[in-house]
Amino acid sequence: MKTTHTAHIRRSKAYLALLAGCAFGVASAQLQAAPTTIVVNSSEDLATSSNFSRSTCTYIDGALFFPESDGKCTLRRAIVEASARPDSDRPISIEFNLPLNDPNYDAALQYWKVQIDESYEWELKRRYITDVSGQVTIDGNTQPGGRANAPKIMVNTNRDNLPTFGVSLEVRTSNNVIRNLGFIGGGQIILYEGNNLVENNWMGLKANGSGLSLASTASTQAMRSLARGGIILPNEDSDNNIIRGNRIIGAFERAIRITSGGDNNLIEANYIGMDSQGHVPAPHDTGVNCARELDYNASLWYGGRGIQVTGDNNTVTNNRLVGLHVPQSTNDTPPITMEIAGVGNTVTLNVIGRDLAGKDAGVCGQGMLLQGTELLVENNLIVHTRNGFDPGDDGTDFDSAILTQSFAAGSGRWITVRKNMVIDAGAATHPDHVYRFASPGVPVELRKFNPAKVTGINGTSVTGTQGDDAVLPGPTTISAACPNCRIYLYADDLDGRIEAKEFLSEATADASGNWTATLSRSLTADEGLRTQSMAMANGVIHFYGAGTTSKLSDDLYTESPAELALAQANYDVDETAGSVSVTVNRSGSSAGQVSVGYATVDNTAMSGSDYVSSSGTLTLQNGETSKSLNISIDDDAKAEGGEYFTLVLSNPVGVALGSPSQAQITIIDDESCPPGTTDLEVQGPDSYVNEEYYCATTVSIKAGDINGAGAGNELSIDGNSKVIYSAPEVILFPRFRVMDQGILRVGNGISP
Repeated sequence: MKTTHTAHIRRSKAYLALLAGCAFGVASAQLQAAPTTIVVNSSEDLATSSNFSRSTCTYIDGALFFPESDGKCTLRRAIVEASARPDSDRPISIEFNLPLNDPNYDAALQYWKVQIDESYEWELKRRYITDVSGQVTIDGNTQPGGRANAPKIMVNTNRDNLPTFGVSLEVRTSNNVIRNLGFIGGGQIILYEGNNLVENNWMGLKANGSGLSLASTASTQAMRSLARGGIILPNEDSDNNIIRGNRIIGAFERAIRITSGGDNNLIEANYIGMDSQGHVPAPHDTGVNCARELDYNASLWYGGRGIQVTGDNNTVTNNRLVGLHVPQSTNDTPPITMEIAGVGNTVTLNVIGRDLAGKDAGVCGQGMLLQGTELLVENNLIVHTRNGFDPGDDGTDFDSAILTQSFAAGSGRWITVRKNMVIDAGAATHPDHVYRFASPGVPVELRKFNPAKVTGINGTSVTGTQGDDAVLPGPTTISAACPNCRIYLYADDLDGRIEAKEFLSEATADASGNWTATLSRSLTADEGLRTQSMAMANGVIHFYGAGTTSKLSDDLYTESPAELALAQANYDVDETAGSVSVTVNRSGSSAGQVSVGYATVDNTAMSGSDYVSSSGTLTLQNGETSKSLNISIDDDAKAEGGEYFTLVLSNPVGVALGSPSQAQITIIDDESCPPGTTDLEVQGPDSYVNEEYYCATTVSIKAGDINGAGAGNELSIDGNSKVIYSAPEVILFPRFRVMDQGILRVGNGISP
């Protein structure tokens, strides 16, 4: 029984060792020229019940192993020979040289269909149980001629189309390479030992790569199993294998499965559920039909099942899984895309639901189901998954793209789920959450822990603090205290679903839980932020260890609507200053270009004599939060007193108009009235067409009636504030207005 211990800091070293050591393990036999080459020259399987495990191509060992008199080297005979040869003959290369007149050559597609009689076992093994190392390479690209962008050798493991499916290739030795082959008929590749490399194979695809090849069409029951197939690592000795670059569709058990303690394996860059180009074709590309039908339906797209890992320290990276679906009853669990259990497994940079053409076909089951501890799940893209296990899960914790079902308890135990993008459409079948925890497998203290909250957003600057305590019936309080925690920020839209459409930033909180962050970009008008917290020490989130991540926040934090407004409502400027600067501020989001119109409006100050009129459009570029404009002030020699005009903002574009949107600008006069009083004599209605200013306390009308006021009547200035007319009051021309400092303004153009 193997015992595996992992540590957080050991993860990257283990991954590098896997890449280097495992590659060396599989490739050590490839570093030297293969001393033994076995050449397959016939696509037939000529096995009988008496010779299927004894017939070779050229190797003779008494009555145990021998070539047949027909001189043919079939793939089965080549594998028997590779299994029988001693260590001194290894490494061994199984190559192909099939003629164009072979009965199973397809001239249109330029490939050979190699037949395997499903009646007999098909094993790559050693003669003695103590012999483990195989050092056998089977490479379909050794076949001369044929097509260039697809397997030249397609292995049919169900030659006779039996309803019991094809026979699997059982690899019971280590240090083997299986590459550049196509497998149809339902047979699997089963790796019982370690340090094997399985790469660039097709499984379950039609010869033209367009889609699913059924393992058997012999019965309705057989067709329910689709292509069957898959790559299986079934026991605790299935360690240090590399499964890379394979294209698998219609796997009914799992496309790739590590069970019973297979450790330190690398599952990398495999395409699962799509055609050979990595696409889900129309009409399925906009969303696979996930109808629950027990029997195979040719009108549906069946990508099969996904990846299952139950060992320790395995790495699942850069795989793409799209269109997963299988025939099923209404009570069956939809195919979960990735099932990850065990200790110390890493799942990163995988894409679920989006094909290579960028089409979001989705999958018909949950994105990821996690169990165990010390799992690292980060930087994955998950698009259009479905509710967890049945329609009744809608709205529950199971209604999540990523679900931790159970979690090994205790200090030092952790599962890190972070920086993943989860995107869903508006369909009711799509999950309402990014990441949740199942009950009762995960304690309520983690299920209900609230992550950090945002207290302010200004452009790309974000401030926040620890989340609010959760108060449950009882009452029970779940503390949200998270000192020195790592905070992750995600963009989400406003549709009400909890999604993580883009990872935007991360920050570290202080001991009080307060933090600041800078986003990689500003939010758009239809976006907000969701948060996630990760403990950086043991015991911060319940009794779990450093690296434990929370769910994403239920709250969506949005930036206050962007507004443009004047910095102040009143400005004073000396008449001698030459100009006045007025500032327009942008509050809320600073994203994008915005603009606003502006114009000056006369009041007691008149354009052309007191200031220069100004109008136009003020534009703030992306990221700008303020901009100023200057208005010129004229200096004259008149004692006019304080005068003012108004600046008005209008017609905002890309932004709202805030308050104040108008400013009164007062020009402070630098002249004043001399001491004493002066009397003013008004000569007639046409005497003061233009404005004039007087330091007057009494007005005498000297000539004629002026709009009803008789000659000799007097008007007095009362307290330097207004003109008192003789009764009855009349509108006089010229008109009068009292300015500050006791200055009388006279002119026909003055408003009443």
